[in-house]
Amino acid sequence: MTDPLLALALVGSRASGFNHDCASKLQSLMMALDEITELADASGDPELVRAVETASGALRELTGLLNANRALTKPPVRTATTVRELFAKAAERVSARIDGELPERAIEVALPAMTHALALLFDLAAVLAPGGRAIAIEGGVVRSARQAAPEVLALATFALARDGGTLAVVPSGFAISFA
Repeated sequence: MTDPLLALALVGSRASGFNHDCASKLQSLMMALDEITELADASGDPELVRAVETASGALRELTGLLNANRALTKPPVRTATTVRELFAKAAERVSARIDGELPERAIEVALPAMTHALALLFDLAAVLAPGGRAIAIEGGVVRSARQAAPEVLALATFALARDGGTLAVVPSGFAISFA
């Protein structure tokens, strides 16, 4: 599953107007699907209704993927920041707090894409705690009790790799490092 998603991210990162073109095609597809839904409802054919529901689900998933991928399709412009600031911005984006020590190490990354990719991972890692959503970080490992969805891992891996970083899935969560 990750190879097609990385390919989609790569296509989007190299083609100007990619998101606009995709959004236009998705809109046309939604309109056609609405018409087919009306025909299916009128016919009462259960197989046709089931096919429309399947197509609608696939369209929702594709729309979600493109929305999640949007920040990664912009040309990367590297900005100087620290690991601490980057992680804080990503955690803030998903209304979470970070528990643990973060290095003050200076890095240069494509800030919007990296913040987006880490926010997706942090959203998975954040757990409900008495003080709110918390992300436990220990020794460079973001602790996570939940498995990451393949598409989240693909997008985060792509964003990190583009800026010389790595993402490794370890038994207790995700190990993130920067070159």
